[in-house]
Amino acid sequence: MTYPSQPGYPAPQYGGQPPQQPQQNNLWLIGGAVLTVLIVIMTVILLVVQGTQNDSNSGDGGEDPSGGTNETGDDGGNDGGDDGGDDGGSGPVELTSDACDAYDFGSFEDTYGALDDTSRSESSYNGFGSVDCSFYNSDSTGVTLQISDYETAEDASYLIESIPDYYNEDNGYELSEYTELGDVGYIYTQDSDGWKSIYIHVVTGSLEVKVNTTLWDTESIDEAAATAVLEDFITQSNEMFADLV
Repeated sequence: MTYPSQPGYPAPQYGGQPPQQPQQNNLWLIGGAVLTVLIVIMTVILLVVQGTQNDSNSGDGGEDPSGGTNETGDDGGNDGGDDGGDDGGSGPVELTSDACDAYDFGSFEDTYGALDDTSRSESSYNGFGSVDCSFYNSDSTGVTLQISDYETAEDASYLIESIPDYYNEDNGYELSEYTELGDVGYIYTQDSDGWKSIYIHVVTGSLEVKVNTTLWDTESIDEAAATAVLEDFITQSNEMFADLV
């Protein structure tokens, strides 16, 4: 009996390169393609998000003019109130030479005429300030004002207590006590040929205010009206520097 011959097996090839594995290369290609697609998708999403944010910001910018108008109107009201408060001597105001500009000159100009010139100076002693202001009309007639701050009310009153020793009748002055606008004070005048000087010197707490004017017969400025101007400057000073009292 004869049997069919068995099929032979190919002999192995030695010394040659092993065959490549095409299945593994395909996996790398597929993975690279997927990664590329993901990168493209993320890039598109990022661009869309940025575009949306820009549109939102542009929309906010468009709303600003209307919102800004409302805010500007509110600020305008506040600024107007603040500016109005600064004028007219309402305080508080820092005790420097700039304070000379903070007074309301309405009363002065009603009596002396238009304000034509101002001079000023400031100083300090032991950390406490003093300011001098002088206001003149076109004829160089005007009012001189001095405001000084002290550590205590006793210090402020120390010098004023000696006024009667110097500004008295023997020295050509007419002197009276004056406490209408201060805790302690005096009003005194000196009359001479062709002119008359008026002084008011008061202390309120630790704040000292001195104000004076010289009236010339040639100008015909009313004495009572000039005295009212001095009192007005004292009143404004007490308000402006109330935090120092």
